[in-house]
Amino acid sequence: MNKINTQNQFVKIGKGIFLSLLVLFASLAFVSCSDDDETEATDYEISEIYGYTYYGNITASSGNTLIPSIILYNDERCDWNMSVNGMNNNQFYYYSEKNSSANYTLYWYSAENVSYCKSKDSSKASMVVQLGINSTSEIVILLTGDNLTGVSGMTNTRVTMTKQTDIEKNTNPSAIEYDDEVEDISIEIPESAVESAWGGDSTYNGSFVFMVGEGGSLAKGQGTSGTDESGNEITPTVTITDTSSTALGTATVKVPRFAYTEAMTIEPYEIAGVKVFKDGEVYYLSYEASSESTVTAQKADGTTININSLTLTGKLENGVLTLRTSFYPGKMPFPIIQIFTSGSGD
Repeated sequence: MNKINTQNQFVKIGKGIFLSLLVLFASLAFVSCSDDDETEATDYEISEIYGYTYYGNITASSGNTLIPSIILYNDERCDWNMSVNGMNNNQFYYYSEKNSSANYTLYWYSAENVSYCKSKDSSKASMVVQLGINSTSEIVILLTGDNLTGVSGMTNTRVTMTKQTDIEKNTNPSAIEYDDEVEDISIEIPESAVESAWGGDSTYNGSFVFMVGEGGSLAKGQGTSGTDESGNEITPTVTITDTSSTALGTATVKVPRFAYTEAMTIEPYEIAGVKVFKDGEVYYLSYEASSESTVTAQKADGTTININSLTLTGKLENGVLTLRTSFYPGKMPFPIIQIFTSGSGD
């Protein structure tokens, strides 16, 4: 039976990147304002670092260099980036508890768990982070709890993070997009379906929703392809080219432009070797990247990005195309899921 259940995808991060994540998380270390026990510590309040952006620097055993960043906007919102050289900001809700002079425990929550943050249920925190404030120009942090990435085997190696004086102070975080009505889907290919040439149209216009993190734990909402150089909205478009003349039951699919953030806007890219099946009058599409294959896409800034662990499933029924893609862009440890739906008869 050709059956695809797309709701539970697991990241296939290369060993080097995975070790980088381990080292980074392990390297976020709890510290008081001084390592000299004889020096009296200054009791910095956490509010004194609100709005400032701090960078660290980690070189993992794999050779990968990561530049983590953190900003606490206020007493309830923060942004964290595993590495500004290749990853995207992740937005969290949080609350803090003061442990001692200039030392705090921060409880971070993804958007889906904001209610637990408001009730201060620490058992439901996505991440638990220890924070030491050496000065308003320098902090040190340590991850002591991770219920989000699943990375284990942490070691207590500290990393210092320095205030970026060239980044303007900002105490107004952007809204976290989280639409409870957006849900993931599963497309199953029936046992009776057979390999087939693509019999649908070559172009479909429509719209899509997106999710970041498994099940949309970090964000989910209505997607956009952004605007063109003239400021006009770009219509999300899927193109499908039948390649059965080369390999029976295959097609090349080009997915819509995905404009998530300024740093994560991915231009349309092609997926070759997509399997095509037909059952009655319904067509199905299926693709799962092998461990050896990586699709490369271009970002809006002209740089390239690897589309890792890519899967695609689709269904064309009564003239309506539904297409689901899931992938890990670049070094990002969380999946992005796009669910495209065409207009009727497009």
